[in-house]
Parts: sequence; C-alpha cells; structure tokens
Amino acid sequence: MRKDGPMIAGSSGWRSDTGPMALAVALGLGIGWLDLHTTEVVVTASALLLAGLALGYLRPRAAWRWAVPLALGLPAMAIVGHLFHLPTPEPIRVDPLIVLVAWAFASVGCYAGATVRRVAGPRPTSG
Repeated sequence: MRKDGPMIAGSSGWRSDTGPMALAVALGLGIGWLDLHTTEVVVTASALLLAGLALGYLRPRAAWRWAVPLALGLPAMAIVGHLFHLPTPEPIRVDPLIVLVAWAFASVGCYAGATVRRVAGPRPTSG
C-alpha cells in the first residue's frame, strides 16, 4: 500500500467512475427493455452505438469497460422478461451470439466517442 493511502479519490480513482458506470448499467438495461419491445434490429443497434458514443466521450480512458454493461443489459432484460412473462412482439430468446454482437456495436460506439474526445482536445477554460 502506498504511504499516502489507497488510490480511491481524484480523477483517476475508481470513485470517479461510479457515476458513469451506473449510467452505463442504466442505459444497458434501458436498451435491453427497448430490444424486448421492438422488432427492428436497427433500433437496438443505434441505441447501443449512441450510448457507447456518449460514454466513450464522457470517459475515454479504457473505453471498453462501458461496452460491457451496455451489452449485458440485453440478456439481463431478456431474462427478466422471461421470468415475469412480459408481453413482447416476438418470443424471448437469450442467445450468447446476440450478446457478442451487442458488445461489438457498443464497443464501436465507445471507441468512437473516445476518439472524438481525444481529437477535440481538452475543453477550454474560461477565465
């Protein structure tokens, strides 16, 4: 352990990422709910890309970690829908391949957001 204590505070500590991680989990569950209630794949794919873009822009460092909860929201909501017999336009299936495809779309969005943030550079400060 370091003499000045564990690295838990500040911009590089884990506490600074709890808000964005909670947002990623909420967005993932919301996209999972959306996926249950639509028959169009483009709606889900677009939502994953846009959510990933926003999270990657918000926190560009290690952008892959935002794609994981976004993608896992789909099977989580599918399991919830199956357990509670939610009415859906199509039968509910939990397919591991769907999770992989969702992770790919979310990852592209996250890294696109991180790239935009890095290209845009630091935000100017007024003063």
